[in-house]
Amino acid sequence: MNDWSVSTKFSKKWRLTSSVVSFLVGCTSRLFAKHLNKTKVVHLENFNNVIYNRPKEKPLITVCNHYSCCDDPVVFGAILPFSTYLSPQKPHLRWSLAAREVCFSKPWHSLLFRLGKVLPIDRGHGVYQPVMNQILEELEKGDWLHIFPEGKVNETKEHIRLKWGVGRLVADSKVTPIVLPFYHYGLDDILPNRKPYVPQIGQKATIVFGKPIYFDDMLKELREKKLSSIEIRKKITDKIEEEYYLLKEYAKKYHDEHLNEK
Repeated sequence: MNDWSVSTKFSKKWRLTSSVVSFLVGCTSRLFAKHLNKTKVVHLENFNNVIYNRPKEKPLITVCNHYSCCDDPVVFGAILPFSTYLSPQKPHLRWSLAAREVCFSKPWHSLLFRLGKVLPIDRGHGVYQPVMNQILEELEKGDWLHIFPEGKVNETKEHIRLKWGVGRLVADSKVTPIVLPFYHYGLDDILPNRKPYVPQIGQKATIVFGKPIYFDDMLKELREKKLSSIEIRKKITDKIEEEYYLLKEYAKKYHDEHLNEK
């Protein structure tokens, strides 16, 4: 493994290049999300509040479903102002994690994803692999991480148990992160999960933000009960999963309404 692939420490030149690449991807994503297609965003205020108003030292983890390969850029292209990609001040653009064997299989893929603040994760290597420790360091600075806790593109939209990695990040961060779940429908119509993987126009997508989850009190109680680290991260993940799948039902309702709108 090359050190650079999991590093989050880069030069000013690299960070500038990263900002430019992120800006260009953001512009393209915004074009597809808001102009070539119609994306409806529900309860955006929940997202804006934790992005702009949380304490400086408080980290944030956003979690959502993974129905299409375009989920990350199109979602954030639809909701983030352009200044997010270029401003050296907070809010910084999110960190994210992606499967090494999918997104980092070729050198130019690796370069593109790393410039987009994506770190490679080795699926099946557990919650203590080096990249998890590296992203913990960024969370402890008050940064924002976005992850897909299903662990893969869920093409069948089945109920999948969420991976425990998110529970480990919440439990082990020195400052307990806020977790904000959201759910979306329709992005797999914008970029279908079938060859030749051509982006579509004239489609409708819906993004629904839930309420932020604060784990400070829950973690204190679990530790007072002297539960093991495995038990703690399972209970945290279970709580996120409960809210996540409740949100799925609301998102489906909003999306059906959106589809019926003229």
